[in-house]
Amino acid sequence: MPSDKARTLLTSSMNLLFCADPAEVSLLGALVLARGGGSFNYYTDSRKTETHLVDGGAPELARRIAERLGEAVHLSSPVRQITYNGTDVQVHSDALTVRARRVIVATPPVLAGRIAFDPPLPPDHSHLRQRLAPGAIIRVLTTYPEPFWREQHLSGQTLAPQSPVMVTIDQTPRSGRPGVLSSYAFGPGAVQLGRLEPKERRDVWLNALAERFGPQAHTPSGYLETDWSAEPWSLGGMVGYFPTGVLTNYGPALRRPVGRIHWASTETATLMHGLMEGAVRSGERAAGEVLAAL
Repeated sequence: MPSDKARTLLTSSMNLLFCADPAEVSLLGALVLARGGGSFNYYTDSRKTETHLVDGGAPELARRIAERLGEAVHLSSPVRQITYNGTDVQVHSDALTVRARRVIVATPPVLAGRIAFDPPLPPDHSHLRQRLAPGAIIRVLTTYPEPFWREQHLSGQTLAPQSPVMVTIDQTPRSGRPGVLSSYAFGPGAVQLGRLEPKERRDVWLNALAERFGPQAHTPSGYLETDWSAEPWSLGGMVGYFPTGVLTNYGPALRRPVGRIHWASTETATLMHGLMEGAVRSGERAAGEVLAAL
């Protein structure tokens, strides 16, 4: 029989991967994630997934791509409706309408489900995008004049299954200053912390860091908190998970185009499912579909 420690570690791993209670995630959905990375170890082995940082943060990737695309990128223009027929597609936002031969919807499925489609999507597509929801996650960045934990020969990376702040990662820039700890609450823990008043939540959070790194962690020079579930363009993170029955009933609609509408997101990736790499691969797949159809 599995030991209590093994059960605790498995539960915390599922919380981390899906930002949800394991009871909410189907076994088949969990195996899809594992297959995409070769095993669950790919996602939990920090030597593979957390050894590199992006200078300036991950948004820097989007900023540089947008720079190269120039006026073709329209910011602050969320898509509200997509109208399609046998010859073209019209994409409607608050600011403009774009007509194209084909369109790639590259958003989390739950957000794609909030777009109005005319004519409506087939039922399996509609149901899938209502059910493929992201879990709950809160992230906090705490900054310090320097990464003091390194002087204690600590990596800054921790996993504390019994703590509401389950994970910490050292995200200090390569210049070495300031010291930055990125810490996370997932699933039920994030939901519970989200119910607290901001000051109470901050106190709980810093107490959790101080338990691991000492009293210096309790007095950061900066504290930045983001509840991804409250962000309108993510509604949670880090990946939409498959509840029981969703893949078996609606799975074929995950990547299947609807007329001239194609789908991309990390949830649709067959490799690196759930990661940034998976999102890129899904975009390449969808672009290949469009080019092949021209």
